[in-house]
Amino acid sequence: MTHALRSILCATFLSLTLTAQPPGVDEGALRAHLAFLADDVLEGRGTGQRGGELAVRYLEAQLQAMGLTPSKGRSYRQTVRLSGIQLDAARSGLSFEGPKGTLAPALGTELALGAAAAETAFAVDAPLIFVGHGITAPDGSRDDYKGVDVRGRILVMLVGDRRGGLPMPLCCEPENLQGRWTTKFEEARRRGAAGALLVHTVASAGYGWSVVRNSWTQERFQLEGSGQSGALQGWMTQSTAERLFALAGQDFPTLAAGADALDFRPVPLPIQAKGRLCSTVRSLEQWNVAGILPGTDPDLAKELVIYSAHWDHFGKGVDGAIYAGAVDNATGCAAVLTLAQALIHRPLKRSVMFLFPCAEEHGLLGSSAYVAAPLWPLSRTVLNINLESLNVVGPTRDIGLLGSKEPWLRRLCAQAAAAGGLVITPERADPSGLCFRSDHFPFMKAGVPALSPGFSLDGGWDYRGDKVAAQAKAADFLKHYHRPTDRYDPAWNLEGLLQQVRFALELGRLAGSVPDPR
Repeated sequence: MTHALRSILCATFLSLTLTAQPPGVDEGALRAHLAFLADDVLEGRGTGQRGGELAVRYLEAQLQAMGLTPSKGRSYRQTVRLSGIQLDAARSGLSFEGPKGTLAPALGTELALGAAAAETAFAVDAPLIFVGHGITAPDGSRDDYKGVDVRGRILVMLVGDRRGGLPMPLCCEPENLQGRWTTKFEEARRRGAAGALLVHTVASAGYGWSVVRNSWTQERFQLEGSGQSGALQGWMTQSTAERLFALAGQDFPTLAAGADALDFRPVPLPIQAKGRLCSTVRSLEQWNVAGILPGTDPDLAKELVIYSAHWDHFGKGVDGAIYAGAVDNATGCAAVLTLAQALIHRPLKRSVMFLFPCAEEHGLLGSSAYVAAPLWPLSRTVLNINLESLNVVGPTRDIGLLGSKEPWLRRLCAQAAAAGGLVITPERADPSGLCFRSDHFPFMKAGVPALSPGFSLDGGWDYRGDKVAAQAKAADFLKHYHRPTDRYDPAWNLEGLLQQVRFALELGRLAGSVPDPR
């Protein structure tokens, strides 16, 4: 019997038999779910791939075995329609012609490109303009465009947000959102640009170039009909940017440093981008998976608490490598299944949904689709607790929070933390925009209180025992983030993960039982 088969049989057996046991969080079931969801038999749970369909079938089978109510009629699935776009690198390319020569960066190693819409081919012939950080703050405190018309131009911009030398704001503040690369692409589209190219650095992005390369050389997805026809999007390495700017007679480090100032003005570059993007395009259906545990109170049962965790990772790469996604996010899925098993023994006054969104790795697509067409009215959704990339290092004295900051919610969080002998990790700056990189964020945007407790990429944990060794081990995860080496290890210490699950359980019980948590 294979390890994968043992894991799935164990997890299913536990789901079917734990109903006779006292309520609580069961490590054996959690570990079995985690081991199976990260196993090669699921081929990395890729969007639009066979392994992703197997993951969906496993999750809905678990929800059904626990007796949860289907979330959509008789089905546990919510359909999400996507477009898949796979760049044909052999037939695509981009060169830059300037007064001092031509530069043709190598795709993958120096330049990552993709079409901004689901179209098979289009030509590129557009001038470049450097727009600094490319930020227009809604409150008017910053405008990197200064009224310059960028229609028909390709924008070159920096990642992140360096606010004129001021300290970075704390996590989940609006200023952090303006520094996100997804926000910058949206702003470029709104202004009618012919495309946008981001300059990558590890410090500004929060991850290495390999993460960008791995993401952009595989098939990319977007919600059906959401793209910008005739435009390109992409990234370049810093060394490529330095050579590109030299073609225009400019010094990239000098211009980049000047972009931090609030009085920065766009700098047109005497460079023409020329080339062609060819892609394979397909339409496909993916699924959010969700089951409901009805509330016990006749009135409060009309309201909802949502536990969520995205089921997808990057699947099989173009080179055949399997991106198993053990930490990101088999840990979260296993946690939500374990929470469901604990709560069916003692339902809350409010109803509870256990939601597994799809296509998180491609821009929070599944959770965005849910918010656009919710299975339960958002006006009656009290809280979303999202589980993402959890702690497999060891127990801590604290728990980090990313998300909504409503006083009533933070008060409940403090109570839930205290119940588990934990304290809330002090807030700090969030230059990598972690708060906007997980499935709680679409709920926040829609006005639903939401947070991701214990997001491991948050770092800064106060580990018990040998703290230095534990923090080094946690930091090592970034070497495996979005790489094939993010794999399950049976030797993992799951005490920290269990702390996070118990915190989420207690927070859900508080939010799901208090008559008026606000």
